[in-house]
Amino acid sequence: MREDIRLEDWRIWADGPFQDDFLESIFFCGGGRMGVRGYAAGDPRPRPVQQGLFLAGMFDEIKPGITDVIHLPTPVWHHLTVDGEEPAFCGSVRRTLELDKGLLRLEYQLQAAQAALKVTEERFFDPERPALLAQRLTVEPQAPARLRLESGIYSASCNCPVPDDQVKENTETVQLMEEMKPRFEENALTGRWRSRTTGLELRQELTFRVKGGAVAGSFWRPGEALGLVVEGDGGPLVVEKTAALFTSRDKDPRVASAPEEEGWEELLAAAQRHWARRWQVMDLQVEGDENAQTALCYLAYQLTASCSGRDDTVNIGARGLTHARYKGCYFWDTDLFMLPFFLYTQPASARSLAQYRVNCLPQAKAHAKKMNGAGARYPWMASFDGSEQCESWDIGASEVHITADVAYALDQYLQATGDESFAPGAREVFVETARFWRSRYTAEPGTGRENLLFCKGPDEYCGITSNNLFTGEMVRHNLDLALAAAETLRQEEPERYAALGLTEKETEGWRKLREAIPVPRDPATGRLWPDDTFHLLEPVDPAALKEGDEASYHKVCFDRLQRYQVIKQADTLLLMTRLPDRFTGEEKKNAWEDFEPKCLHDSTLSFASHALFAAQNGYDDAAWRYFEKALYLDLREVMGNTGKEGLHLAGLGETWQAAVFGFAGLRFGPQGPTLSPRLPTGWKSLRFRFYWRGRLYEARADQNSGDVVPCETDI
Repeated sequence: MREDIRLEDWRIWADGPFQDDFLESIFFCGGGRMGVRGYAAGDPRPRPVQQGLFLAGMFDEIKPGITDVIHLPTPVWHHLTVDGEEPAFCGSVRRTLELDKGLLRLEYQLQAAQAALKVTEERFFDPERPALLAQRLTVEPQAPARLRLESGIYSASCNCPVPDDQVKENTETVQLMEEMKPRFEENALTGRWRSRTTGLELRQELTFRVKGGAVAGSFWRPGEALGLVVEGDGGPLVVEKTAALFTSRDKDPRVASAPEEEGWEELLAAAQRHWARRWQVMDLQVEGDENAQTALCYLAYQLTASCSGRDDTVNIGARGLTHARYKGCYFWDTDLFMLPFFLYTQPASARSLAQYRVNCLPQAKAHAKKMNGAGARYPWMASFDGSEQCESWDIGASEVHITADVAYALDQYLQATGDESFAPGAREVFVETARFWRSRYTAEPGTGRENLLFCKGPDEYCGITSNNLFTGEMVRHNLDLALAAAETLRQEEPERYAALGLTEKETEGWRKLREAIPVPRDPATGRLWPDDTFHLLEPVDPAALKEGDEASYHKVCFDRLQRYQVIKQADTLLLMTRLPDRFTGEEKKNAWEDFEPKCLHDSTLSFASHALFAAQNGYDDAAWRYFEKALYLDLREVMGNTGKEGLHLAGLGETWQAAVFGFAGLRFGPQGPTLSPRLPTGWKSLRFRFYWRGRLYEARADQNSGDVVPCETDI
């Protein structure tokens, strides 16, 4: 675990070495459409796997039919020499991320033969100007020195594809972009690339402003770097560099070049205004715990920094734009864990995320057909074209719950926004996913039961099982949505009802399936089981399988883990936070007693989900214990994988839900939003804003009470 990140009001900072994967993950900054890890632009040692830029939707094949998110050429790069020599790094780098304006600053010292130099790198993205990345480099020699700076684009960035298998590593690299001839101007340049197999084009337009020196030429080393040469006049040198990035797949109407008249200060002021508007809604204000306050701000910033909110052809990968882990693919992470944050703080972004799933309905139908099913089956891992990217046959084939998760998420969007323009697409998804479920269940002769065979729920340590409770109840909910959608279409849009091939016989089949889905229970006690086989697994003390909070699969192989009576992450408990009204208080109490002690928390999602359940059901001490681990999971490297895998965006989203739906107790009923707070002991109050049905509200909770009031004006 790391303890070097300092949290102070609207900023986090740390001192560390030039190269530190953990700090580079934590100090990622982005604007939603693209982002860069917190590496030093002036690092003289080539690091093609670490130095690069991620941009939403940019994928290329690493093998036929399998893509990886491209680690793109990056404008966050320069090379400095002093009096003809390369200076030596000394001391440490101070990284500071100012959350209120999205500004990252790196400060460090260099030593040349004749002079010491103080170097400051600054960069930021603007969420409302998604094409732009602004940088400023300040070099301050302690004595007059001849400075020569190469600044431009590092084009040697490459991918190191990581296998789906979490215990395997890879050292092989591949460059996925082909470089084309650049164009140079007096204080500007344009670089161009094309992805090898998907044919996606990238164009980077860079403009420079120089103080204390002048542009003295240009260079192009194909496959390595291109840029301009700046020579200083002996004193401090300041170089402002603005990059505008364009691709052949751009959809966001705000993608545009920077106005020529705007320099660093003007661009930063605009970005700060844009971030300030976001913060008026997404800021969670905690009185009584300054560290938690800043950590919650960090959480909101990082979720926003990886969401391309005006492009419904992309979604959010499991690690956002902070890393290429899991090939940048989109999982259920967005639908169940991240979407609520955007739904209640940035509804336009939530619509884009939900629309992505509607847009991918044709691919889901093709996937169902490929898997010998009917209707639409959403892939476990999706990316460039919405097709299945999972290379683990058992996971990709058995984690079918994602199809119901998508339907659940689309309904959550409709319930929270009342957006009738979105309803037609959602209804078609409900219908086609119901058709898939009808084809996926198997009738059990003579019992009236319909079994879901060969499946896994969120607990991936259950082995291949049947009738996973989480999946079954989510399917039941999916069928409810489909039945309601079909009835609405029958009454209000009979032509569309007919066009979709709906009949009363088909909907009656859904109704019968809904009632025939079994609920796994102990026949002696009636207590819920996670699935049909959990009780057959070998009991074991979870403490014997792991040390600390690192995942147990580093110590015990997957084959053995799937035969132990342990749970990887919240499964039944997670279900009860999503569909709480389907379970009695006694069932929830029993589930906590039965399953919380057996959970290994080997997923970074697990702590936050347990915190949410505990807060909603009165387990106050456990709620805080789990929430604290979830809140600082990345900031303190709790599970030891933030540096090597990037930030855990789904965990951040679930932590937000634990604060809002758990501690604050936000609920939505016929009379609108209400609060039933159970704040942690150290929190005097919690205040936040959220959208509901197109209106902005403010929630205020303290240790004794809570209320929700409509805001007089929108943001």
